[in-house]
Amino acid sequence: MTKMTAIRSIVLILVFAWRSQAVFNRPYEIELQNNEYTDVLVAIHEDVPEDHRIVDRLKEILTEASGDLYVATNNRAFLKEVKILIPRTWAKKPEYNPAGTETFERANVRVDLPNPLYEDNPYVQQKGGCGEEGDYMHLTPKYAVDKEYGETYWGPNGKTFLHEWGHLRWGLYDEYGFDDGASGESYPHFYRASVGGVEPTRCSAKVAGHNKHMVTGADCQLIPATGVYEPECRFYPDFSGNRATGSYMFMHFLDDVTGFCHSDPAGDPLSFHNREAPNKQNVMCQRQSAWDVMNKHQDFANGANPPREVDSTEPNFVLLQESDSTSIVLVLDVSGSMSGQPIDRLHQVATRFIRSTVSFGTSVGVVTFSSSASIEHPVVSVTSQAVRNELIAALPTRATGGTCIGCGLRKGIEALEAVGQPGGGVILLLTDGKETDAPFIRDVIPELQSKEVIVATIAFSADADALLQSLALQTGGLSFFSDIDDSATLDDAFTTTFETTAGGKGVKLVSEDKTIGGRESYVNDVFIDNSVGENTTFSVSWLDGSRPRVKVETPLGHVITEGSPMYDVTSDTITIEIPGIASPGKWAYNITNNGPSGQDITTIVTSNPISDNEPIKVTAQVSAVSVQYSSSQPTALKIFASVRKGYLPVIGAVVKVLVEKPPNGLVEEITLLDNGAGADLSKNDGIYSRYFFNFSADGRYGVSARVDNSQGKAEYIVINRGRRNGAPPLNPDTDGGNVQREPLEQFQRMTTGGVFEVQGVPSGGVNNDMLPPSRVDDLAVVEVSYADATVTLSWTALGDDFDQGGPAHYVEIRYGRHFYQLADDFHGSASVNHSQVLQGSLTSPPEPGFVQTIVILVPDRGDNVTYVFAVRMCDEADNCGHPSNIVTANLEYIPEPVYGNYTMLLVIVGSVLGVVILAAILALIFCKCRRSKPAKSAQQPSVYDNSGYNPNV
Repeated sequence: MTKMTAIRSIVLILVFAWRSQAVFNRPYEIELQNNEYTDVLVAIHEDVPEDHRIVDRLKEILTEASGDLYVATNNRAFLKEVKILIPRTWAKKPEYNPAGTETFERANVRVDLPNPLYEDNPYVQQKGGCGEEGDYMHLTPKYAVDKEYGETYWGPNGKTFLHEWGHLRWGLYDEYGFDDGASGESYPHFYRASVGGVEPTRCSAKVAGHNKHMVTGADCQLIPATGVYEPECRFYPDFSGNRATGSYMFMHFLDDVTGFCHSDPAGDPLSFHNREAPNKQNVMCQRQSAWDVMNKHQDFANGANPPREVDSTEPNFVLLQESDSTSIVLVLDVSGSMSGQPIDRLHQVATRFIRSTVSFGTSVGVVTFSSSASIEHPVVSVTSQAVRNELIAALPTRATGGTCIGCGLRKGIEALEAVGQPGGGVILLLTDGKETDAPFIRDVIPELQSKEVIVATIAFSADADALLQSLALQTGGLSFFSDIDDSATLDDAFTTTFETTAGGKGVKLVSEDKTIGGRESYVNDVFIDNSVGENTTFSVSWLDGSRPRVKVETPLGHVITEGSPMYDVTSDTITIEIPGIASPGKWAYNITNNGPSGQDITTIVTSNPISDNEPIKVTAQVSAVSVQYSSSQPTALKIFASVRKGYLPVIGAVVKVLVEKPPNGLVEEITLLDNGAGADLSKNDGIYSRYFFNFSADGRYGVSARVDNSQGKAEYIVINRGRRNGAPPLNPDTDGGNVQREPLEQFQRMTTGGVFEVQGVPSGGVNNDMLPPSRVDDLAVVEVSYADATVTLSWTALGDDFDQGGPAHYVEIRYGRHFYQLADDFHGSASVNHSQVLQGSLTSPPEPGFVQTIVILVPDRGDNVTYVFAVRMCDEADNCGHPSNIVTANLEYIPEPVYGNYTMLLVIVGSVLGVVILAAILALIFCKCRRSKPAKSAQQPSVYDNSGYNPNV
């Protein structure tokens, strides 16, 4: 196998791992069969004021989008069935059906209050790689209701929806340039074409228009240091006479744009893919066209869903409404293998769950199973402490018999049906072993699906049945793994299930297991930030030995200890509940083991958000729940953690994940990064990522995340009106941004990231010497010097193994004079040698995550001299990453731009005032253009008509 083949295989394994299994907190599963998309879920958030115009307009938008989708996919797909989920806060109506497994958190399209980063701009949250589906599309109530407003700024609603659908469904990226002032992420608006001249970043290259300074309106000027236009230059498309038919991922709002860019030489030349444009699509998808990526998606792969003529593309709409409360049935294994410590641990955690986690108004029931099953307590609404005590009394304390998981599931359905429709009800299933008695899990799954019951599963040992993950996946639930000795992880599984299915508001600050030596004390602290503080609880649990002594010290120095009215003791748990709102700051806790021997202690600290103050929340997940290890090709998955304050990303936090590995439960700690390199798609978006590949053995791997501000660098973005990875606006002048960042106080959070299972790991673990560094995807030309005949390149350094380990061993830089030669034959292109490197080093890359800069002496300069560059990083075993994105550098002489006094004054004053006036005027013009076709004829004549463009070059 050649190195290039091996490298391509790495990408395929990673993408397969993502596509073959759904992920933790995955979106609602959309299906495309016989050209018809079904089960598309659109959900309205409960904080959105009731306005039935939203529902009516959603129907209009999606009907329009369905027709556009059908045309854009060449008659291969349209929206057949759309579910609209109405929040429980809206009034009941007879046309609303009860919701089943549909929830707002799983919706493919969310209608919610604005994300301040985007305001009313539609966008999709994407964290996966090329071809990997997005998390959700976000529309605002104003965008949905006010058609004139939405179409004035972003074009026809249906076409805008289809642009975002490209991100959401097929994992496409934008084909225009943008500058994200919040994250620092930037893709050039213009580039030097390898055949000469400056071109706007676009697809297709047939899109006609003109360029101008976005503030002054003057002609753009070239900058000698870059060889392209000044940063304020923008491309303005012609709204009349624009023949280009592609692409939806560029300027979807143009009248003649009806499809996505493709790479078929025999196809429509007006939507032929522009491989040279340095946009995010080309960078992340390695110059593949939109259709190249779409044709690898399950929707169209291997000719799936061939073109079909249909009579109508209008969707069927189903209106659903959330129930007022959620019913949860604990279905607990009491078979013989659970006797002793397992049943004691289960009782302890379930007691804490019922006593402290479940909120008033939630309905809870208890079912146990061994060889058969029984309802220990019917489903009842938790309305008082007395009800909590009744439920706790029903929890099992003894275990015996076989394991009939199917019996427990059916009894759970029965308990839900006893209080009404089971649809939307939740079964929290815990088991430590494999099935021994019928009915089996596979027998009951169809019943659970038909009755729309959500099942969350907890594997309470490495030996728990392998079908648990599949059961959760097929019913819309989550899956967890907890070792018998790990009470904190088990508690995390209970609380996370409640938060994701019943809308729990609690925030977990501490979740830890510690062994404290005899007569010794353990001291730690927890920071309570000003976004939480209500119902703050310290819980300390143990199973063996005498009762420990616990002291909690407030930020003001007050000590809470036994005898305080806040201090409550049961047989195996001490609970300290802080009345009112806990003071922000550092709280210290001291736990003393009073016995002579070591004692296992579990500490849980939770707090609820203060009303009207969005708390910092953390979610963690893995890219696959099942991985087949390959001994001949590198295998890895991605781990993500999202840190947000509302919708706002929290950047600069310290994010660590703990991976509990088989066979002996050893824990590996990995620091996740938000730097836009390696596994991380976009920097400073609040999504921290890293590859995981250090598999130790076959079996289940549990993931949890810890987040804090221990370095004091965390902050969130307050305002950024220029975030640019949403739908592109008609008016490029709205590209500017106003960024403000707010530093955060010390905080800390804990969460679980679910479980994944690995098979095929060789005895003794994996050999990481076969892992290359990740692909560089942020190569940039920092500066070009005609006088010195030099080009300065920079990129983010990667690790020896993907994005981890020590620094890579060396850097390989290839270059040439023609883009397509370098793109298609990296190895056949010239290599930069040591004598050409005037600054930096090819053999001493920095540590992963640091920026590497190299100044290169090029052989020639002058008119029409343009170079193209690409890099890759290699390790000591000569495992090399895939070649990077390609950048161009122009070495012709460019004089310094000359600004007249009046122009300079406009630049200075216009930066404050001119952009506001111009934006207002252009908004009116564009509004008029959208209402009246003749108005478009007043546009300036095309500068970029590209009549001589040859897509086959």
